Amino acid sequence: MLYSRTVTGPPAPRRYLAFETEPCGLNNILMQLEIMVVLAWLTRRTLVLPPPKPIYGLGSAPRSLLDFLDLRALRERLDVVTAAEFSPLGDSHEAFHADMLARAHSPGWNAIEDVLVHPPDGLTVRLELISRLWGRRPVGISQAVDNCGVLYFPVTAEHRMFGVFEAFFLFADPENERRARALVRDAIRYRPEIWQLAERAVSQAPLAARSYSAMHVRRGDFQYNETRIGPHQILRHIACLIPEGETVYLATDETDPEFLRPFRERFQLVQFRDLASGVVADTPSEWIGIVETLICAAAPQRFVGTRLSTFSTRIATLRGHLSYGSGRHAGIDTALYYTQPPLWHARPEEQYPYAVPRRKHRDEHGETSTPWWQSIAREPVWGRAYEAVWADAGLQSMPEPHDA
Repeated sequence: MLYSRTVTGPPAPRRYLAFETEPCGLNNILMQLEIMVVLAWLTRRTLVLPPPKPIYGLGSAPRSLLDFLDLRALRERLDVVTAAEFSPLGDSHEAFHADMLARAHSPGWNAIEDVLVHPPDGLTVRLELISRLWGRRPVGISQAVDNCGVLYFPVTAEHRMFGVFEAFFLFADPENERRARALVRDAIRYRPEIWQLAERAVSQAPLAARSYSAMHVRRGDFQYNETRIGPHQILRHIACLIPEGETVYLATDETDPEFLRPFRERFQLVQFRDLASGVVADTPSEWIGIVETLICAAAPQRFVGTRLSTFSTRIATLRGHLSYGSGRHAGIDTALYYTQPPLWHARPEEQYPYAVPRRKHRDEHGETSTPWWQSIAREPVWGRAYEAVWADAGLQSMPEPHDA
């Protein structure tokens, strides 16, 4: 086990961390899972994966996280059980969570409004952390949290554990920041079958042997109306990023042919339905979004995302990890480009086109290298990726966290 120690006397009783999944899309749930994984690692608890339930945007059938994630990768780095392995009620979402509410300890944290300081005196040990609070409530691992047999995080309006793990944890030891980043990078992996589908997609026509760029245009029921700009505005803003005639993979929930026509006129546009017929036929509907995520993440040229979309955020983070790896994707452009200018200073009549990028890994608006504690006042911290998460997670293995 990851946290085995040399001890005398009987072994300590096994302790658990359980949670209820967010009532949102898969990428929001993965953000929540990242926090839970780091918490389980930090508190040396067994992580309990929640029972299956429907996931927003993926139909009415109950879905388990293991329908999408590689359990072996999780278990190589963390002690993990499923809800069914943990409890006889683990096959029922409602019964399981009712039982957890009745007998587990819930600290009442909110990952947007609270920040976990570790150890509790971390703000005095590492003074630069104070500026990262941004008015949020510092919380710590109290005796009640540490001693309970089951630590449980339900989803309520007041107590949601959704957000960016990097922003929720303030570590007095900077090395623990890197350990947490490496843990999230290595433990939360998509199932190998999904990666294989994406590899087939990029190795066959129409993407094979082409140095393509990728875009994600979020439309549909996206709640942030300010991001819903027209195709001509988008193309004007990114004119210097993607040359006319280039092959572009477009992931979008927009189905209106008139909206898509300007993109087809300017680029060699590829969408999921245009991929090799075997890939399209072999991809279950619930995996399409992940396959598109991986195709966009692997784009050899640039990726342009939609602001405030966690789908785009996931792609940008994966691009960072792929670029810093040693495989064939190493060195892809990790700069954060978006379909529209920064929301905090753009006016409707001015689209602020990107300038010609001078080099990879930086963008015209200077957002790529801005850490979350400097950008949190301008936009929600979960709405974009952060370079430090992939650039400073170079550990090859996952030792246990430094003791306080």
